[in-house]
Amino acid sequence: MNKIRETKRLIENMLIPILSLVVAAAVVGYQIVINFFPIVRKINACNLRICYLVFGFLILYSFGVCFINVKPAIIIKPASLFFIQEKKIRQMISIKYIGLTLKDIIFSIILSACINGIHLNRNFLFILLIIFLLLNTTNLMKWKIYHANQRRNIGIWLLFSIILVISFKYFFVCIIDVGIWIYMLVYDFCILEINALKYEDEMQFVEKVRIAQNFNNTVLLDQYAKEKMVRYLQRKNKVSKFLRYFPLIWKTQISIYRLGRTWIIMGMILFMICLGICKMPICWTLPFLQQEEIRYMLLLGSIFAVFRLTLRSMVQQLDSILEKATDGLFIPISENRIVKQFMVIPITIVCGEGIIMAFVVNSGIVQILFGCTILICATVLNFWLEVTYKDFLVKKDFILNIAIFLGVLILTK
Repeated sequence: MNKIRETKRLIENMLIPILSLVVAAAVVGYQIVINFFPIVRKINACNLRICYLVFGFLILYSFGVCFINVKPAIIIKPASLFFIQEKKIRQMISIKYIGLTLKDIIFSIILSACINGIHLNRNFLFILLIIFLLLNTTNLMKWKIYHANQRRNIGIWLLFSIILVISFKYFFVCIIDVGIWIYMLVYDFCILEINALKYEDEMQFVEKVRIAQNFNNTVLLDQYAKEKMVRYLQRKNKVSKFLRYFPLIWKTQISIYRLGRTWIIMGMILFMICLGICKMPICWTLPFLQQEEIRYMLLLGSIFAVFRLTLRSMVQQLDSILEKATDGLFIPISENRIVKQFMVIPITIVCGEGIIMAFVVNSGIVQILFGCTILICATVLNFWLEVTYKDFLVKKDFILNIAIFLGVLILTK
């Protein structure tokens, strides 16, 4: 009954936005069906490139939700947790897990059809099994890590992922992953102790956000969004020896997570839009997109924008830390050491972006190495000029733009 009343209140308070979303979803869904369904029907064999691309993104997603931004896989009302006995709570969790499993099966069927075509053969069933195992085991491992806080499960996750990759060539190896999935299933629902205090607090926060959404209270939603950023920051009880010697690396990670993601996200959205324009024939009907050279320049410009916006975001964070070191907050570390430690995270992000985009645009290994090398050099040069010759950097910024453009050009050609 609470669910029905909540849905009714949501529809009453947000009728126009909901109708707008329904209309937009209908238009987008129609375009997807009429454009992609004929393409899927024409697929006669398993496309290994698409298969590895999809599987790579799924592994990155799995790692992120298990070890970077861990949230509960199953949501239950706080009132249920308060009034219902633990045994009934476990039964409710099991029922919700069945629904989660059905979603994984449906999603696996869709991805399998996109990779292998609509053919009920051995390849289709094999790809379906692998994707389902990855998605469902990810949910089980996320649930275990959330309650038990056992980050050492990265070894199990790594073993599971490697075996899944090997099973593409040797099917019988997949039996080990099935065993790991069964072990996680039994452990999560028979052995694992639910962290009641942590889980209840999480569910209460989720319920507050939903109530604010139902009443369309933008002030509370903005407040909860800021609170959410703080709640999900990673916490460590014991600082590693590595971070004791290089504390600014940890500071850089936190700063980028809290403040510096907006420009990076904007660049990635722009890249995905331009990539869709280049790959979807429906976009070519527009007069100014009919020429392949124009579409290529759009893609090239979007990749350039990703790296430029990424560097801009990182430089802002470096300026903030340097200002704290000299003015407001005493940091007993020299400027050179601050910059050296700060550059570790930006270089890692730039390399990651370069490898992902090069793989998407079908670049070779040599191209990736040369392109990433140029982008790393441009990143180091950018931070060095930021500290030593900031005025020169403002006047001669085109030098960095040329270096980044060369790196992008090598990645795409």
